[in-house]
Amino acid sequence: MNRFAKASVTALVSLAVSTGTIATATSPAVAASVDVCGGAVSDYTGLNSVDVPFTGTATNGATSRQFTIIPQTAKSPLVKTELVTASNDVYAIANFTLGVNDLGRGIIYFPIFGGTGWSTDLQCDSGSRVNKITGFLHVADSELPLEFSISRV
Repeated sequence: MNRFAKASVTALVSLAVSTGTIATATSPAVAASVDVCGGAVSDYTGLNSVDVPFTGTATNGATSRQFTIIPQTAKSPLVKTELVTASNDVYAIANFTLGVNDLGRGIIYFPIFGGTGWSTDLQCDSGSRVNKITGFLHVADSELPLEFSISRV
């Protein structure tokens, strides 16, 4: 390696160190050992049979729309997400993605017709079964995200 090449490599490494951009190997995130609230797929869709749907509204401040998440199969992330837009009832049937923090609380990400949604908070009244979800939806016909609140008994 010539002197110019060594100087270039040294400069790049020095720059990376000073900006903190050197990639380091880290261990993968470890799932919580205890499911506190929404940490398992069955907390949303049911353990032994399909659970009841989540129903509520999504709003952008000016308009309110009916919104539901309907489990399709017990112990499966397959759900139907349905959003009423004016006189149209649009839906998507797809799998949600579940994230779990180290405290055992879940967060879900799900597709909806023309967009995506995610939870910002969960409520579990007894055990780890989720009975209320709040969050946001990105949809094609709204510039701002819709804020939603859905629940089930």
